[in-house]
Amino acid sequence: MDLTKLGWNSDLDQQFAPYYAKGLVPARVAVEDKLFFRVWTADAELLAQVSGKCIHEARRSNSKFPKVGDWVAVMLVPNEKKAVIQAILPRRTQLSRKMISHGATEQILATNIDTAFLVTAADMSFDTAVLEQMIVVAHESGALPVVVLNKIDLCEDFDAKLAAVNRVAGGASVLAACALTGRGVKKISELIKPGDTAVFIGTSGVGKSSLINRLYGEDIQATVEVRTNDAKGRHTTSWREMIFLPQGGVVIDTPGMREFHIWIASEGSKQAFPEVEALSARCHFRDCTHTKENKCAVLKALTAGTLPRERYDSFLKLQLEIRYLREAEKEAAWRGRQESDRTTHGASRQDD
Repeated sequence: MDLTKLGWNSDLDQQFAPYYAKGLVPARVAVEDKLFFRVWTADAELLAQVSGKCIHEARRSNSKFPKVGDWVAVMLVPNEKKAVIQAILPRRTQLSRKMISHGATEQILATNIDTAFLVTAADMSFDTAVLEQMIVVAHESGALPVVVLNKIDLCEDFDAKLAAVNRVAGGASVLAACALTGRGVKKISELIKPGDTAVFIGTSGVGKSSLINRLYGEDIQATVEVRTNDAKGRHTTSWREMIFLPQGGVVIDTPGMREFHIWIASEGSKQAFPEVEALSARCHFRDCTHTKENKCAVLKALTAGTLPRERYDSFLKLQLEIRYLREAEKEAAWRGRQESDRTTHGASRQDD
C-alpha cells in the first residue's frame, strides 16, 4: 500500500531518516490490543510487538506505548509476517481522555488525526453534557471537531435536539445523520480526504460502527441492536482499530464508553466555550475566575441574560474538573518521584 494514502508525507520522511540508516521500516499502527499490535507498512500488514527498550521507557507512562494512529519504526522479522516496534515518531495530534477509576491517568484514544467525529444519538441516550466534554477533548487534541447527531430516524423532536446540540457545539460543525438510512453520511464522507485520518468517538450505542459501515460500503464493523427501553447496548468495538476506506482516507473506530471524562485541557476549554472566552477578554482582572469578581464581563452577561445559565454552569464545572486533574497529576508525579528515590536508595544500600 502507498503510505501516502495513510497520511505519510515529506515531513515524516525527514523525521524517519535516522531510522532508515538503521535498516528500519516505517509503519502505522492500525490495531492496538494490549501489548500486541497490527501495523501497516508499504508492503504488508504485520503482527508487531514492542521492543524491550520501548517497554522500559514506557514503564511509568502508558502514553509511551504505541497507540492506534502512531507512525512507528519497525524491524522486520525475516521470513515471518511479524515486526518489532523500535520507536514512535512524534505525534502531530493526540486525542486523550481520563481513564475511569484510575485517578489522574491519561488514556490516549488515537493519534495523528485530522478530524474527530463526536457522535451522539437523538434517542433516549441524548446527553449534551457528555457532548460538551467530547468537544473539549477534541479541541485539545489539535484535530478538527465535527459533531454528528445520529439516529435522527428515532427522534420525534429533531428540531429541539438539533438546536440543543448547536448551543453546546462551541462553533464546531454539526451534521445530522442516520446510519440506518444513509442520510447525512455523504456529508461525513466529504470531510475525509485521501490521506486524512478521522476518528469516531462517543458513548456506547450511539452508532459509530454503523456509520463507519456506511462509509465503507459494507458491514466490516460488528453492531448490535440497542435496547429500546433504555437506549443502551453492548460494547461492539472492543479495541481501537484503523480502517482504510475504499475512497481514500482512514477512520479509527473506538470502543463505546459508558462514561466520558476529559483529560487535562487548556486551549481546548477555551475553544469549546468561545462565548465565555470572548467575554473574558473584557474582564477587569486578567486572572478572573468569573465567580465573584467585580467588573467581570462574564457575570455581567450572565445577569443580563446574554450568556445562558446552563453554558455558564458547564464552564465552571469544566474548570473545576481541570483543576482537580492538575492537582491529581502533580500528586501522582510526586509519588512517582518518591517511589523512584526509594528504589534508587535501596539499590545503593545493596551495592554497599
